[in-house]
Amino acid sequence: MSKFAHLKSLAVNDGDTVEFSFYEIEGVPTLDVAPATKANREFFNAVLRKSKEAARKLRSRRNQMPTQAQIDAVRREDVALFSEYIVKGWRNVVDSKGTEVEFSKEDCQEWLMEIPDDMFEELRDFCLDIRNFRQGSDEMEAAELEDLTGN
Repeated sequence: MSKFAHLKSLAVNDGDTVEFSFYEIEGVPTLDVAPATKANREFFNAVLRKSKEAARKLRSRRNQMPTQAQIDAVRREDVALFSEYIVKGWRNVVDSKGTEVEFSKEDCQEWLMEIPDDMFEELRDFCLDIRNFRQGSDEMEAAELEDLTGN
């Protein structure tokens, strides 16, 4: 056994999820999300496949500024990846009539496309930060906050 085996407890495992809440949206929709990192093997492999496709397309478009249509296409691809591999469930998500919607990948994709870009970016940034998925990160943050405030 390694003398540093205790560090394995810091690893994020495939399938680990945490909650992400959209406090700006009425009813506070909350998503169960997995990391958007290589700790999530299915997501990571899908991103690698997409990267290879994108690299092939870019070779033919060198030195061209991206168009709004290309930027929109990237957002749609990101949303598709998130609805397939990152968002695993939700609560408090309602339709335009105020009826709670049961989670499905299809509805998730539609919902993620409808939220403003900055909210999707906030979700993406959260899921890209592996520290948000480490066990005990909430307790550590609370202890660190107490140290900083002198309590």
